[in-house]
Amino acid sequence: MTQDLSKSTPAPSQPSMRAGAVFATGAAFLGGALLFTSAPAGRSVLQRGEHVMASAARYMPYAAGMVTNLPGASKAALAPSRAVAPGVGAPPAAAAQPPTRRRASVWDRPMAEVWAGLNAWTPAVEADYGRFVTAIGEGFATRRCHRLDDCLLNASVNPLHAPGDVRLGLHPDCADLAYTLRAYFAFKRDLPFGWVRAMGGDGGDPRYLMYGTPVAWSQWTRFATPREVFAEIPNHVHSGMFRLSVKVEEGDTYAARIDRATVRPGSNFYDTNGHVLVVTAVHDDGDVEFIDGHPDGSITHKHMTRSFIAGTARWGGGFRNWRPLRVEDGVVMRARNAEIADHDPRTQYNAANYLVQGQRVRYDEWVRDRLASR
Repeated sequence: MTQDLSKSTPAPSQPSMRAGAVFATGAAFLGGALLFTSAPAGRSVLQRGEHVMASAARYMPYAAGMVTNLPGASKAALAPSRAVAPGVGAPPAAAAQPPTRRRASVWDRPMAEVWAGLNAWTPAVEADYGRFVTAIGEGFATRRCHRLDDCLLNASVNPLHAPGDVRLGLHPDCADLAYTLRAYFAFKRDLPFGWVRAMGGDGGDPRYLMYGTPVAWSQWTRFATPREVFAEIPNHVHSGMFRLSVKVEEGDTYAARIDRATVRPGSNFYDTNGHVLVVTAVHDDGDVEFIDGHPDGSITHKHMTRSFIAGTARWGGGFRNWRPLRVEDGVVMRARNAEIADHDPRTQYNAANYLVQGQRVRYDEWVRDRLASR
């Protein structure tokens, strides 16, 4: 039950005008004493006294104003004193200003407004994605940035940077890096984006499943804002999503043909020991540059060496490209193998093919020869 305080609580006693004046005068006296002790040193007593009187005159209206804080002060006590000189007293209260409404960052606006996915993944768009990845790779290679957030916020590194961009708190490991770059580009170019959310297969560790098969998928339209997509990706993506037999068509990537037109910036390399790298450059001599993420969020820049091995068709190692995506009835669909001209389920996994001028060579040497300009 709510108690009516206006009926049960007696009104406070009304202090007299005299009490208010005494209080104000005492406050002014105390303030003056303090001011006297703080008056500039080196002056005469008379000069210090004049300093105190001038300060007290300024202080008096504030002391008198204390009366207004006494409960039940009379209207006479609250009235301004005529003895106060014009312009002397407490500064007027600032006029109330309406709160400023800041426009939400594009990363926090409703998905339908800023990422409708109206454009299509085409060969020209893939080439544009490659240029974006190359620019980010050069940022790491030249040490202009060391973290993905830093590169994306650096307009001299990121060709897709816009003034409204914000730090997303990205700390990608190897698989996160590949998916995050792809998602970032899709957002910036208003393209559909989806990803495998869970894998099934034999074994306990989802990164090293035998007969790995995608069993759950997600897509950008299931989230309220773009920022939520980039927060969600690290929660579910891992290197096991690249560990796919060449026969599996429900994954996000496919085994690529090894030639200069197919292995390009934006391609991925999967090491079946559980690591993913992103191709950032392919040079005329066939050298390949990569960036890869690590659990502490750091990014490193690498070249292809003899440590790179193809893996097997069964485990899906080697170079893998992203499957083209399209939307049908609101659902992201992935291109099937038969629709992909550069899908090659055999060549890079057969060591008998690793020949250069009739001589048997290592996998990395064979790749370099295949990618060199003729």
